[in-house]
Amino acid sequence: MAQELRLFGSPHYRDYRFLVTLSDQMIHFGIEHHESDDSRLPERVFLSPNAGREAGGLLAHEFAHSWDGKFRRPADLSTPEFETPMKTDLLWVYEGLTTYLGNLLATRSGLWTPKDYHEYIAGIAAGMGPGRPGRTWRPLLDTAVAVPGMFSFGGWPNWSRGSDYYEEGNLLWLEVAAIIHDQSHGHKSMDDFCREFFGGPNKGPELKTYTFGDVVNSLNRVVPYDWAKFFHERLDSTSAQAPLAGLTASGWKLVYDSQPPASGNSTAGLNVEYSIGLSLRRDGTVSDSIYDGPAFRAGITPGMKVVGVNGRMFTPEALSDAIEATRSGARKLSLLVLNNEYYKICEIEYAGGARYAHLARIEGTPDSLDEILKPLPPG
Repeated sequence: MAQELRLFGSPHYRDYRFLVTLSDQMIHFGIEHHESDDSRLPERVFLSPNAGREAGGLLAHEFAHSWDGKFRRPADLSTPEFETPMKTDLLWVYEGLTTYLGNLLATRSGLWTPKDYHEYIAGIAAGMGPGRPGRTWRPLLDTAVAVPGMFSFGGWPNWSRGSDYYEEGNLLWLEVAAIIHDQSHGHKSMDDFCREFFGGPNKGPELKTYTFGDVVNSLNRVVPYDWAKFFHERLDSTSAQAPLAGLTASGWKLVYDSQPPASGNSTAGLNVEYSIGLSLRRDGTVSDSIYDGPAFRAGITPGMKVVGVNGRMFTPEALSDAIEATRSGARKLSLLVLNNEYYKICEIEYAGGARYAHLARIEGTPDSLDEILKPLPPG
């Protein structure tokens, strides 16, 4: 809480309550309010080795919403009554900026380590790039605009895209931070924008709406730049590549190697998207199959369940070992899958072993990413 108050300059609530439910019997999510949040997490999350990573990011995100989303809210999301439809095109600010700020503040406060932050950014950099072939037809802006009719967690998220304004919004605002740093020669930062846009006296819970033009004007008061052109180019892009300019400008690059991330969700499944192109739950159920990836071409689709690997019973470890064996030996994996009541053997053509996303330093460049992760001092 100290780091968030130092960032924004002042609160806009009388007092704030974190309402946390720990249960395996309900869906896990967070809902923001002016003076509280409703955050729901796995029952044993605080006992896990990654408790700070798993709980800290959510709590910091929802707390940041007291400023971004509750105090400052898009005018078209502030309708006077239920009959007026909301327009959701600025969710890349409402949720995208909050994702950037929540993860940043979780790290500044010590709930996340810098390594946790690096792994998160690597994950979304890969997940919004090779993990999102659907970005070649659906721009980021459309993931926000279409929310009233398409906010779902169905199959094929890599092709249809879902609420990507959260994760890709994080990359977008990281690039904004890099531009502010570069254009001001290090004299200004995103912290200055946060105080400019979200500051002001504490009058308790209140609503101050904004438009796209207000965001642009506020950024220009911090650092003059063609912010409108910048945002339109990023929001309307159908490039296959994720927007990684902010990452590279901060002295880091995305790389792939055989080492799995050190931290992560204790209840998560197996992510082999960047090798055979699958995301699976722990029991082998396919959550996603990357469009035109090796598993996709072998006929594996979301909803199927992998029950065997090269003639053996499926376990996450067995599949991981089989994928790694392709690095120097086999060039094919045989997966036995269950599709409703029917079994099917799918032969996956693949060579290259395990591939996981990580960040690596760009030699000879300043590290401005780790600089912004440092805690803000008092005052």
